[in-house]
Amino acid sequence: MRFALAIMAALAGWSQLVATAFAAPRLAFQTFAVRDLCEKDFAGTLKAARAMGFEGVETGRLFGCDAKALKAACDEAGLELVALQLYPKDLTEPQLAETIRFCKECGSTRINIAWFRGAKGSANDWQLIVNILNHAAEVCARHGITVAYHNHGHEFEERIAGMRTMEWLYDGSGEGLLKQVNPSERFSPLVKQELDAGWCVLAGADPVEWIKAHPGCNPTVHIMPAGNCAVGEEGDKADWKRIVPALVADGVEWLVVKPTARPDTLDDLKASIGYIKGIM
Repeated sequence: MRFALAIMAALAGWSQLVATAFAAPRLAFQTFAVRDLCEKDFAGTLKAARAMGFEGVETGRLFGCDAKALKAACDEAGLELVALQLYPKDLTEPQLAETIRFCKECGSTRINIAWFRGAKGSANDWQLIVNILNHAAEVCARHGITVAYHNHGHEFEERIAGMRTMEWLYDGSGEGLLKQVNPSERFSPLVKQELDAGWCVLAGADPVEWIKAHPGCNPTVHIMPAGNCAVGEEGDKADWKRIVPALVADGVEWLVVKPTARPDTLDDLKASIGYIKGIM
């Protein structure tokens, strides 16, 4: 009897492990998708998104909220604050300490850097963001906060030393590329990615191949339509029926939905989540 119970317990544990390993990503949205509505009624927009089926939200704008008010608005809507999208200046010293304090108060354990653009082909310019994020990721890790870099199109379009800038940031060797006394390596393993799959497609790159080359590096991924429409609608150049299964297989935790064409309506957000749910 005890042996049978032990076998049953082991099988139950294995089933739970398998279920966890293949758990589908959860769905969040980026407030930039409905930024005009958020400016008018932030709390109401969060609640409307939750009613559609979203479980989380990522934001870079605060819409008049301090850290405690932001947390309260998310809690009241029943949404998890997946991440803050911030800028390099927010992770430089001495501002970094204030950013960490803000994260703790609002309940965010992720910081995704929203934007950086060095001079085209300039390794020295791009080394600035490497230095900032490597330092910030090390400090933030002590506080349970993860730092990631979010791409746009230029990181896949432009090249440094024959490599796509995005490849240079994550895969490149430091030798011979920089006019520095002590050339440093690229992003450390502590600096995660927030792949924007839509921008990747628009830049002529393949998000599926990128994910395969960087497994387990993307806790959050942006699902931005590669076109002026909702996700999956006519005009969207991204093959989400191919991309989304690859993200699921990689163990991505959150798909962050971000249609940007009509920020004054919920229609694109609603159409996008309906399409994504239909292919997951």
